[in-house]
Amino acid sequence: MQQLRLAANVKAEFETPASGCVPYTAVFTNTSLAGQQFFWDFGDGSTSTEASPTHVYNSTGTYVVRLRAVDSSSCNITDSTKQAIIVSDKPTASFSYEPQQPKENTPFVFTNSSTGATLYKWIFGDGDTLVTAKKDTAISHIYDATGTYNVCLVAYNNFGCTDTACHTVHAIIIPIVDVPNAFTPNGDGVNDLVTVKGFGIQKLDWRIFNRWGTPVFRTGNIMQGWDGKYKGALQPQEVYVYVLDITFTDGTTYRKKGDITLLR
Repeated sequence: MQQLRLAANVKAEFETPASGCVPYTAVFTNTSLAGQQFFWDFGDGSTSTEASPTHVYNSTGTYVVRLRAVDSSSCNITDSTKQAIIVSDKPTASFSYEPQQPKENTPFVFTNSSTGATLYKWIFGDGDTLVTAKKDTAISHIYDATGTYNVCLVAYNNFGCTDTACHTVHAIIIPIVDVPNAFTPNGDGVNDLVTVKGFGIQKLDWRIFNRWGTPVFRTGNIMQGWDGKYKGALQPQEVYVYVLDITFTDGTTYRKKGDITLLR
């Protein structure tokens, strides 16, 4: 089926993305008004007379694409337009990790060695991801359960070009939990929070009480610690008791009771 283009004046127009990644297959959608013949110059020495062509760019660079539309039945006979396309190199995704040999209850540290990228997405294989613009920061990740995980790093450049690198790691997790027995919530940035420490923790319910049995803190989030405050007020220096109920990733449950000393 041939497309009919009717207009008093021919007007050359086309649409195509402004950038791509080498090797880039550019698709040109001809939106010209009128026009019976079309002459394309892709800016790299190649041409076409198709109405809506595609063209492969195998080298990086900025290419000015020109379209000349001709229609002898129109008043102005011919019209031209142009648009620049930026063809970019793909980045190279790469990373290393430690420990190479799995160790019990040991976080993995991933080191980014990618080139040509400005944004990075870490996919740890356990449902967790991290997007960061920082390349030089080593990424530490703790797995909740023993298993083999496919870790991938997707590197992006400013033009949206991507590359992906993956490694398989094996984690050995022995369920364990502990709670520090003292902390100093004085705002100096050191030991200001008391948190649950452990490996293989799937769920928790942590309650802290003062000497009169008033619950001053409760959480089900292992990342959330107590800052020594209750209803916004810093609590006095004394001993607090807690009850911690844990469900580990292997399905076992555990209750731990103890005390925490708030120090100034």
